[in-house]
Amino acid sequence: MQATTSKEIPGTSFLVFSIREKLYAINTSFVQEILHSAKIHPLPFVPPYIEGVVNCRGTPYTVVNAALMKGEENYEVLGDTVLVFKREDDQLALHISNIELFFEPDENDIKADGIRYKLNLIPYFDADDVENTLRKDLREKES
Repeated sequence: MQATTSKEIPGTSFLVFSIREKLYAINTSFVQEILHSAKIHPLPFVPPYIEGVVNCRGTPYTVVNAALMKGEENYEVLGDTVLVFKREDDQLALHISNIELFFEPDENDIKADGIRYKLNLIPYFDADDVENTLRKDLREKES
């Protein structure tokens, strides 16, 4: 399993994105592609936080709504941007509101729980957490 929260080598770049008004950071080495105006095709019989699949260069990726997965009341993600993760063991994508910036923090701005940008700590987004929730929910559904 590929970790998505580790802080890699100092000087690497991070993508800061938003889901609704919340900001998250992810190391750009974990991002395969950013799809703007993505067409998400719904799937039947899946947990509600799975919005469907998106086609990325001929490969289907499961699109997840992280706000709905976490049980947030306001879970509708405005916009049609999808962040496709670069992972070895699955095809996951995330419905996001906006790409905020690409950022190369100084070494002392890379923390264990996020990156510091303009006096704010932006938490890492953990795609492994999404995968673990998916596996758990789909196993329960099979039982």
